[in-house]
Amino acid sequence: MNFAPAMYCHLLVLFITLVSSTDAFVNYQCKLCNVKSNKAHVRLHAKKPFAGPIAKAKRQMDPDDYERVVKEKMKQNRKLSRDEAETDYNDFLENPYYALDKQEEYYKKLGYKDMYEGMIGEAEKEGNGDEVRERIETFQRNNKIKAASVLVVVASVFLYLRGLYDVDPTFLKGGLPNFNAR
Repeated sequence: MNFAPAMYCHLLVLFITLVSSTDAFVNYQCKLCNVKSNKAHVRLHAKKPFAGPIAKAKRQMDPDDYERVVKEKMKQNRKLSRDEAETDYNDFLENPYYALDKQEEYYKKLGYKDMYEGMIGEAEKEGNGDEVRERIETFQRNNKIKAASVLVVVASVFLYLRGLYDVDPTFLKGGLPNFNAR
């Protein structure tokens, strides 16, 4: 039996469905801004993250606190609109690396390549650049050692199980042994 014609037919239907259902080539009215959409406008909204499940839950569980934080953000930075303040707070709620991302963004605005270079550069202005450089190098070295250790443990377990399988291919065929059964 030859399934090639059926496969090509399914691929053709899939392609037509994808092309016909997309609105990427159509100029449409943006519902958020009431503006005709163009490439620059799409890029503007592409940077705006959606409110994820944690942010939505926070907003529904404690709307007063959510409003308070958004208004506080708007007071701290008068240039922020309400949408931008909400986006920033939602990003804070959703992203566990929010503070690191903000710090990286701050140092890049100052002209540094990355956060570590920025921390060293700013510390050199204060006169303790060597101390900060040493702390960062120690931090990076320790993290590389931890990552290598995890990789070695995972590879060792894999090789051990592979060796067991080579000796007896049926050792996991019935699943893991049940030691509680009597």
